[in-house]
Amino acid sequence: MKKVLLIILSLILFSVRPAEARKSMALVSVSVTDMKKLPDYQSETVSQAMMGTPVEVTGKESYWYSIVTPEGYSGWTTEQNIVLLTEEAMEQWRQAERLIVRDYFALVTMAPADGAEVLSDCVMGNILVKDNTLEKNGFTPVMLPDGRKGYVPSESVTSLSKWMETVAEPSGEDIVATARQFLGFPYLWGGLSPKGMDCSGLVKLSYFLNGIILLRDASQQIDTGEALDFSDVRNNLHPGDLVFFGRSATDTRGRSVSHVGISMGNGMMIHSSLRVRVNSLLPERPDSYVSKKIVGACRILGHQDKEPGIVTVLEHPWYF
Repeated sequence: MKKVLLIILSLILFSVRPAEARKSMALVSVSVTDMKKLPDYQSETVSQAMMGTPVEVTGKESYWYSIVTPEGYSGWTTEQNIVLLTEEAMEQWRQAERLIVRDYFALVTMAPADGAEVLSDCVMGNILVKDNTLEKNGFTPVMLPDGRKGYVPSESVTSLSKWMETVAEPSGEDIVATARQFLGFPYLWGGLSPKGMDCSGLVKLSYFLNGIILLRDASQQIDTGEALDFSDVRNNLHPGDLVFFGRSATDTRGRSVSHVGISMGNGMMIHSSLRVRVNSLLPERPDSYVSKKIVGACRILGHQDKEPGIVTVLEHPWYF
């Protein structure tokens, strides 16, 4: 009898462990979720993910889930901030009519009226599913990733497929114009949304809102795209190019990248440092940002979908 029980127990454990080890997909279900270095509220915030972002779930500790974002960045978030999906449900989401939030902030309400009870906040870049009911009073019916249904002002969202068409071939000026929308917004370590962003977060968000997924950190972004000669920033750096700061490599230590900005052309850049602001890259200017050493520059545009670190939303298999 004991032998039979041991066999049954072994079969149960054998069937459970592979299921636990299998990776699954999820959607971020809040406007912005912090991603922690460790499964602990007091742990460092290493990044963020926004509502409607598809993520891969790679582990679980208590109510914390280890997730990987579309560009491959890992962190921990709680079960309240994501919704787990079966393969079938994930495919249904990919095929659904989706909307992207284009206003800085928007509210999803329970009824199609100003002042109605709020279901959730949204920020620019969030992705919602369009519900199959009619627009009412200038409000579009939507479904949140966790299945709750409500209404969002129609002027705050646009069709994801139509948006993809408008950002199919962004220019450097488009990237700069997007970044300029966040002038004066606060710096936030690990931030990646209009609620606050760090230097590489501003870069990543500005490109994402133009349909391009970049790697998360400045130290990763510097090795993507086309490396540029940064000895003459006025002539060699075009709008949309990235410029990196830090410490150059020596015989005894490697290169260190601590900051990144977006070239605006003509020796100017926009970046997130204390707040999103504009500075000159030219040492003779009073608004120069040359207290830190330039250690690299790269061009992203023209290299979409040609390397893993620069992928369009349209071509990323988690979105379409």
